[in-house]
Amino acid sequence: MNSSTLADQRRDWRERTESIDAILRAEADRSEELRHLSPATMDALRSIEAFGICTPVDLGGSDLHPVAQFETVAAVSASAPSAGWNLMNGCQESAWLATRLLDETAQRLFDPKRSDWRFPIAAGGLAPEGEARPVEGGWIMNARSAWASGIHTADYVLIQSFLTGDEPEPARPRPTVTVAARREEVVIEDTWHTLGMRGTGSAHYRFDDLFVPQEMKLENLELPPLRGEGFVTRPNPIFLVPAMYATSVGIARRALEEFATHAPSGHRRAYRGSIAERERVQHDIGEAQAMLDAIEGYGRDLCHQLHDTPIDSPEQAVKLGDHARSAYRWCNQTTERIVKTVHDHMGGADVFESSVVQRLLRDIQTSSQHVMPGDSAYVRLGRHRLGLEVRPGI
Repeated sequence: MNSSTLADQRRDWRERTESIDAILRAEADRSEELRHLSPATMDALRSIEAFGICTPVDLGGSDLHPVAQFETVAAVSASAPSAGWNLMNGCQESAWLATRLLDETAQRLFDPKRSDWRFPIAAGGLAPEGEARPVEGGWIMNARSAWASGIHTADYVLIQSFLTGDEPEPARPRPTVTVAARREEVVIEDTWHTLGMRGTGSAHYRFDDLFVPQEMKLENLELPPLRGEGFVTRPNPIFLVPAMYATSVGIARRALEEFATHAPSGHRRAYRGSIAERERVQHDIGEAQAMLDAIEGYGRDLCHQLHDTPIDSPEQAVKLGDHARSAYRWCNQTTERIVKTVHDHMGGADVFESSVVQRLLRDIQTSSQHVMPGDSAYVRLGRHRLGLEVRPGI
């Protein structure tokens, strides 16, 4: 991709996200109350074709460069973090559907020429859960999984389960199968009562004696996809990071925006003048702005690295993926510092649930529990730096 094409993507998607900013902000409370994205929020995201940003163009997507993916998700996350998180999750899992389903199924589901077609959005967890019993034409699935961000508003739900039947070979993991089912066929449990990211609806769900036909199988997600080229073909620890990293950047942006609006007229009883007039506040907010500049700038540079770095061996793929994950952990931790700084200086107004900053603090603390920015990211990067063996995985 040449620079002018990337510049066009960035300009186009900046305009798209700006066009729905007011709706996303206005609907944030409603999504929090529903514990999943509101209908108006989903309509807005669909109106700009947001969920197709990782999917090949010939399958109805826009196949954005990872820098444009990063900026799009960051903008939506600044408007409403739960919307940004669900966009991140949905655009990636929908791309898996488009590029991993068997040819005939993918052509049927991702056919933008159909008059009744709309882009299919996917959700679901991919840690192996439950069992899949082979039967004629498919599997009977009995499994329960969690962390299904966006499941209430998705079209399809993914799950990975252990195959029953043949015993695995010695010292080999149990074989699994990954499949998709229509959301209406899946039981969604009312479990998403959380500290933060309440609007994501990342609930538990079940496949109860559900027959899933062979045509809804996704090929092994650790192998190259069946179709598509470019960034969507990169190993998952690399493919996933630009949009995930962007969710934290958006939260940090919004926190500083909220404080800049509040501080000039805000007061704390123990001090004269406005909050903005205190030198200590100016120092801390200046430091927080510098941290935001650092994570934003490095985020764009990281996206270029993940897009452009040649991968000629499994070892190179593992090293680049661990580099990406550790960058996301650092971004997540830095964002939490930024939001905590803002929270500390907001005063009593920030203890109420109506406070946007209070919600941002809950959201970044909740998103930090995801496995991708976990402690193992730094451990693995340290092993690379020390010349120790690092096996594939997270």
